[in-house]
Amino acid sequence: MTTTPWGAWRPDVGGPNKPYCDTASGVVPQAGAQGLGYGPFPQFVTDSGAEALSGEPRGVISVQRFDGTWAVFAATATTIETLDSASQWSDVETARTTPDGDDVSFCHFGAYMLNTDTTSGLKAYNVETPAGNNAVSGAPGNVRAIFSCSNVVFALDCDGNNRRMESSARGDFTNWTTQGADGKTFEDGGALIGGRDLKNGVALLMQESAIRLIQFGAGAALYGITKLADGRGCVADRTLVAFDGMAFWWDLNGPWAFIGGSLRPIGAEKLSRWAEANIGSANYATLQGVVDPTRNVVIWRVDSTYGLAYNWLAEEWSILPMATSALSRIATAGTTIDSLTGTIDDLTVTIDNRDWSGSAPVLAGLDTSYKTGKFTGANMAATLQSSLVTPGGEPLVSWVRPESDAAGSSLAVGTAQSLATSLTWKAGVAKGAHGWTQQRSRGRHLAFRETIPAGAEWSYSNGYEVGGGPRA
Repeated sequence: MTTTPWGAWRPDVGGPNKPYCDTASGVVPQAGAQGLGYGPFPQFVTDSGAEALSGEPRGVISVQRFDGTWAVFAATATTIETLDSASQWSDVETARTTPDGDDVSFCHFGAYMLNTDTTSGLKAYNVETPAGNNAVSGAPGNVRAIFSCSNVVFALDCDGNNRRMESSARGDFTNWTTQGADGKTFEDGGALIGGRDLKNGVALLMQESAIRLIQFGAGAALYGITKLADGRGCVADRTLVAFDGMAFWWDLNGPWAFIGGSLRPIGAEKLSRWAEANIGSANYATLQGVVDPTRNVVIWRVDSTYGLAYNWLAEEWSILPMATSALSRIATAGTTIDSLTGTIDDLTVTIDNRDWSGSAPVLAGLDTSYKTGKFTGANMAATLQSSLVTPGGEPLVSWVRPESDAAGSSLAVGTAQSLATSLTWKAGVAKGAHGWTQQRSRGRHLAFRETIPAGAEWSYSNGYEVGGGPRA
């Protein structure tokens, strides 16, 4: 018996008989018996009793306090709000004026949740002893984006100069003039877009058409800056994701990564042309990235209906249908006894339950009504479709065996008489007792599609086996 692997989803590769699949939806790439396979992905579930954020989300951050509890903040165009353990929002600040298309940039630094946009300026909210979201005196004006590395805060696009970067004194975000505070205006590379701490005193700095590396301890100065790329950069800060020394983002020519100290085009000849045709490079700046380290994937939310997942170990892609307005890693916010309302009888969990102290951030987001939720539901509906196969002549397909442990899946056969005509699909056939599906199809060109219903329990789907004679 010979199994044909589904292969990687690479929509940029055309033609029949390619070792790639034409559809990989509701799944994530993973190791398979013949190389690459696919596994399930959980559905997004809105939190029970969740309250809607007051407007379209413009940024989300989870912050761990010194005592180990977590606080969650989200921005809209006019507010910053904080989430409690009952998934209810309350205002931290109102009357902001974040410009259309911009996000609020967040950064956790010591006891503070720093936040900024190009009209509100740099502000700080003490998450240990809250006393308002206050302007940082002496900060470099209205700042578009902030990040920290090696205990230094970096401010990008300062006070209307989109090529100006300022760095604070070490350990003091209120000092921008002495004790190592510095600044630089970049004469090339275009506007500053964003930056991320990688690890070990190294950060990535993104411009419209340049990429630079910030390294602490590399010379006599507090830090040095090295250009890694010229003519390529990042379209928007919201596309930029960093995890454990790696970074992932989108440029106008598709997605890129920084892994192992080198730049990699992770979409070229895989899905970059597909993305240009189906998303459009003018819309790449709206893609929002988040990392899911438990599955070794980065997910970019494309719109309110789906996202793209990239497994950095398998170096391959898939599509994830999801109805969201934002993606993030969101913690379960901690709650104190003093903040509880009602009576003991109203509580749905006991006082000593760990839910009150909050949990570490997990892959989560906001639904299309701006309510929080998590990817903890039953498995998504999954579809895997082979590329077009041209076996020669018009052989009879009598049976197909999907190589998967999805007991409830079905297999459909598509046929076409020429490469210029569309496939005609027969109805899907459920697996028999031994995993085979009885078929009866002829065609010069064939394709095979496994469909796994939402909620089905399964762990792998690697490919399919086809036969033309009777099968017991």
